[in-house]
Amino acid sequence: SEMAYVTRLITPVRFMINQSRAFSTAPAKLGLVERLNAGENILCAEGYLLALSRRGYIAHGVWVPEFILEQPEVLKSVHYEMAHAGSDVMEAFQYYTHREKMRQVGRENDLEKINRIALQVAREVAQEKNLLFAGGVSNTNIFRKGENEDQIRAMFDEQVRWSKEEGVDYMIAETISFVGEAKIALDVIKSYNLPAVVTFTIHKRAPNGSIQTLDGVPVGIACLELLENGATVVGVNCTRGPEMTLEVVEEIIKFCPPERVCALPIAYRTTKEEPTFFSLTDSICPANNPVYPRGMEPFCVSPVEIQQFTERCLELGLKYLGICCGNSGELTRTMAEAMGRKPPASRYSDPSNVGNNPENLAKEGKIKITQK
Repeated sequence: SEMAYVTRLITPVRFMINQSRAFSTAPAKLGLVERLNAGENILCAEGYLLALSRRGYIAHGVWVPEFILEQPEVLKSVHYEMAHAGSDVMEAFQYYTHREKMRQVGRENDLEKINRIALQVAREVAQEKNLLFAGGVSNTNIFRKGENEDQIRAMFDEQVRWSKEEGVDYMIAETISFVGEAKIALDVIKSYNLPAVVTFTIHKRAPNGSIQTLDGVPVGIACLELLENGATVVGVNCTRGPEMTLEVVEEIIKFCPPERVCALPIAYRTTKEEPTFFSLTDSICPANNPVYPRGMEPFCVSPVEIQQFTERCLELGLKYLGICCGNSGELTRTMAEAMGRKPPASRYSDPSNVGNNPENLAKEGKIKITQK
């Protein structure tokens, strides 16, 4: 059967990366709600899309992870990387594996298979490392209020149902631009009795200068409505770099308790003038324009920027943080360390933070520079 094929495809995949925690010795795992109620911080490493695009497995702009169907071991290696770096959550890579996107690339018949594989890969690593296991739904890019809500609901429902059947601890509804679409996602997740983390992506400011969703709701009010409707955590992810994400966070916490707010910026530097990766322009290499989707690498943030972002979010009282597009093991490790942790990857941190700058080596007497 198809599901037997999926199981056969997944189970032989084994890696020797960071397998220090055996199933039998791991402590009992608390759920997301219990951990947040206990005052814990949660780190959720996202950003698999561009991490795998960098490796040459996903087409820019199309962004459908078709490779999962043929090479699930590649996806599993990224899960191991993020677990090694300190993520508390293994989120199934279901971004853009919904019916509309799969239809666009002519693989709608593989819809359930790709979702099941993504879920099973994430579950295996989550179980091995005793981490939280999350499923995901995302922006459909076809939401039209009053016209196609039933279609949107059906798309979300099948992904949430498969996630529930594969044993997720909670669901993430991410990168959503419309309150109406977010509410549909939340309703579906609640119908399966799963905790929900719902995050908006915020584009440019509205003409009146306020920070709004694309259907014109101030982001703080939008998040408050979701909390009142039963969301566990609300917040912002994607499109904006750390500094511009903080701008949105500070607006949200005017309306919502910060311990129920999350923030997951992209790992690219955006500014007030160019607040999202859609609006970035490259003045140094004009041929790189438009920057999105293929020219973003010159705008990568540094670990220091992730450290500063994390520290500021903790000061504001946020408990759920992560990194979206552009993420890497190094950046996730930096966030974990800024949260006061020492994940396995910290073994490879440079405590001096100096490197092998020849001028520093000369000052220390290790080398002699004789240039004239």
